[in-house]
Amino acid sequence: MLNYDLSKPLIFIHVPKTAGQSVKHIVKAWFDGNFFPHYYNEQEGGLPPKRDLEAISLDQNVCIYGHFNRLRGFGVEDYYPEVKQFITILRNPLEMAISSYFYIRSKAKSWKDQSRVPQGDLEEYLLNTPLNMLNHFPKVVTEDNYKEVLETYFIYIGTTERLLDSLQKIAAKLSMPTLLDLPHVNSTQRDEYKISPEVIEQFEHKNKLEYLVYQYALLNS
Repeated sequence: MLNYDLSKPLIFIHVPKTAGQSVKHIVKAWFDGNFFPHYYNEQEGGLPPKRDLEAISLDQNVCIYGHFNRLRGFGVEDYYPEVKQFITILRNPLEMAISSYFYIRSKAKSWKDQSRVPQGDLEEYLLNTPLNMLNHFPKVVTEDNYKEVLETYFIYIGTTERLLDSLQKIAAKLSMPTLLDLPHVNSTQRDEYKISPEVIEQFEHKNKLEYLVYQYALLNS
């Protein structure tokens, strides 16, 4: 993977439901005044602002942090095609999908776009809703190119399951202060649920590419 070039802007991709809000507090402290959030306004239906990277002083390291969903018009190539170095954190795809289901049902009452709110049960959601993961990556990822994309564009890919260790390694890569503990924000209470082995098998088959990317991150983190 890449070595960090502090003279060039960095994008820290917050894949939804990967402890990104907790991580955001840490990354914001690292970059201070050169930290720029990038989030869609769900309540108003507004796209994130585009930062003029040429106008931002690169005497200090710059980080743009947030969601970059190309399927909704605010992906990396829509906003910052010139950026070439990235960090992200991934999560077990099944856990990510379960967390997304309960989060959206809990939080989305105020969202402008209600079509994204799941109406059925969890198993129906797992089988019918595309996983909101690889669409945030800087390039389209396939089974043929995913290793090349990860090695070419990423400084580091951590995992939620090894979050503190991942952040310690990210800190070392960026020459930032190491961490003693983690804040935990944006957790969502879950109802009781059961998922049949058949649904899990179908989910894993449907999301084969996401599992390949996640496993590659585990092996290389």
